[in-house]
Amino acid sequence: MGVGASTLLISGLVLQGMPMLNLQSWLIIVWLALVNTAFAFTLWNHTLRTLTAVESSLINSTMLIQIGILAWIFLGDSLSLQEIIGMAIAAVGIILVQLKGGSRQPIEE
Repeated sequence: MGVGASTLLISGLVLQGMPMLNLQSWLIIVWLALVNTAFAFTLWNHTLRTLTAVESSLINSTMLIQIGILAWIFLGDSLSLQEIIGMAIAAVGIILVQLKGGSRQPIEE
């Protein structure tokens, strides 16, 4: 990631020059740095230490449902009946697997 970011930064500065950022732009950059990066990776590392592989897989399985719902809320995308039924079936499957349970022994360091 560092090599790609450095390449893009250098080429952007060469081609476009130094950008003039206003307060709103800086707030967006800080928000992306703190919430979308630092908090997300901290939460991810915590879940890797505390959740089982099955639980982690279940959370990952809900991502497509979350994306569909968030696109509906924030982007105004419409959901067809088939998509709603598909999300409901996936959610029920995830709930059933979670209710089945299993051993919940955290990984010792």
